[in-house]
Amino acid sequence: MAGISEEMAKMPGFRREVSLKNNHRGATLENSDYLATRENVQPVELECLRRVFKWLDTKKDDRLCWQEISEALVKLGHKTPREQIELWIWEVDDDLDNMVGWEEFLTMYQRCISDHTGMEPRNLFNLVQFLMYDKEFNGRISVEQTLQIIFVRHGRGELDAEIAEIFGDQQKGHDGQELKITFSQFLYRANERLTKMRWTKKEVSKAPRK
Repeated sequence: MAGISEEMAKMPGFRREVSLKNNHRGATLENSDYLATRENVQPVELECLRRVFKWLDTKKDDRLCWQEISEALVKLGHKTPREQIELWIWEVDDDLDNMVGWEEFLTMYQRCISDHTGMEPRNLFNLVQFLMYDKEFNGRISVEQTLQIIFVRHGRGELDAEIAEIFGDQQKGHDGQELKITFSQFLYRANERLTKMRWTKKEVSKAPRK
């Protein structure tokens, strides 16, 4: 496959054991060809992903169940009903064991960072992205904490725009100190952005063909 190294081709996101036509998630059907050449994860991201997975995996069985995800959300001050968390798991659970293994976890991340239509399920991704920024797992993130991952993912050219998407135009508090946001605040802005992405896709699809 063009642009894909042998090492990258061995990563879970490229080893789709479930046929796209039979994929119960369905969201990747339209974008499968587009996503396939863009699911590259940088070493910095991979290291952060491993750290987050290890922190979430309190049972130390290399799988994430709804209780473990629920406990993490409670620690972040964002208590979420069990049925919602089970939906988050179902969205990325390719082997249908009601849990999220490491390969499914990584595949989920690969697909979401590559998707610019908003069609990929992002519930678990939003939690994971926040925790990747929150290196100390203290429930708040600052601009400074996000810089490394944003830079390796988007480059210098899109750095300011990405920061604005997360923190808004005001990136300092009333006291002049760097603004820190909670997961609930992060999620609110992430969902706003997702809605905008989907509307943009819808408007493009409605445009008359020449």
